[in-house]
Amino acid sequence: MPGIRSTHFVCPPCRTALKRPVGQPGPPPPCAHCGHPMTDAGPQLAVPPRRDADGWAALAAVLEAGLRFPAIGCEADGPGYRPRTMREVEERRTAAHRTGRPVAEMLATRDPWDEDGPAHAPA
Repeated sequence: MPGIRSTHFVCPPCRTALKRPVGQPGPPPPCAHCGHPMTDAGPQLAVPPRRDADGWAALAAVLEAGLRFPAIGCEADGPGYRPRTMREVEERRTAAHRTGRPVAEMLATRDPWDEDGPAHAPA
């Protein structure tokens, strides 16, 4: 894909990220801090600042749910929505629980309580 030349590898517990060329063969690189394999989050990830503990916790929850940020279509489309705080993560987990929808789907939903969306407002 034109313009997408690298992907983000992250280690949420250490709050570290690095970029590697897309499609580079081999296993994920190890984290320089803890030595565990880093997670390929995709080229469209907006990495939180290292000092943003809440942002990294939210990113960890998103990645644990299986969401990634691949380059799809035009780069101008952007990576799509993801919660930036644990409060937003918890709101979406609650919506998933109440509606029976998958957590990953709700984590990718900008407004889980939008009446036009997949969930309805809480009582």
